[in-house]
Amino acid sequence: MKVNDKEIQWLKSYFPNLQYEVKTKKIVGELDFCAYYDKASKKLITGNGDEDRERNTFIRDVFEIEIRLDSIDSNGWPKVYEIGGRYRKIAQRCKVKIIDLHIFSYDGACCLGIKCTPERNFGIKWFIEELVIPFFYRLSYTEKFGITAARNDLWGEYSHGEKGQIEYIKEIFNIYKLDLGRNDLCPCGSGKKYKKCHLNEVEYMKRQGLGSL
Repeated sequence: MKVNDKEIQWLKSYFPNLQYEVKTKKIVGELDFCAYYDKASKKLITGNGDEDRERNTFIRDVFEIEIRLDSIDSNGWPKVYEIGGRYRKIAQRCKVKIIDLHIFSYDGACCLGIKCTPERNFGIKWFIEELVIPFFYRLSYTEKFGITAARNDLWGEYSHGEKGQIEYIKEIFNIYKLDLGRNDLCPCGSGKKYKKCHLNEVEYMKRQGLGSL
């Protein structure tokens, strides 16, 4: 992932404790976020107002992280790590394996999500807001309410590894078969418009001629 000056300025403005290292192509430091999960719309919403803090799903937290922009995982995302060792304490407290927190035991990288398209144009702002913060919000939610609550209360999750990839492709195929407009709500249940959710994946499936599978 390439980083331009505008993105670096955005990072400094909104996350001053995260530093972009030019030589190593890493973003390292403290990720400080405030967010709550709105169960009605199934959206994670950032905010720090009085009304936000009164919600039982409101969380303000800080994680020590490292984003390796030149190291891409199997799903096409830059690799992200929780480097403070907190995820291990959460796993011990919840009596679960590290992989159940969606962190790979072999290298400690976070599993941010699955996509079937081989490439996607995205920047630092989109990546942090749409993938990194939701991941660490969920990790914090698990620490606060337990693994069962996280699975029941938050957005759904796929199985680990290859099985999860197959589940995701099946979901895309089912969406593919529907006649959806760009501004329709995506049937995956994210609460987002189709054009801002699974449209790119479905279009890729069409280009690859996978609709007859």
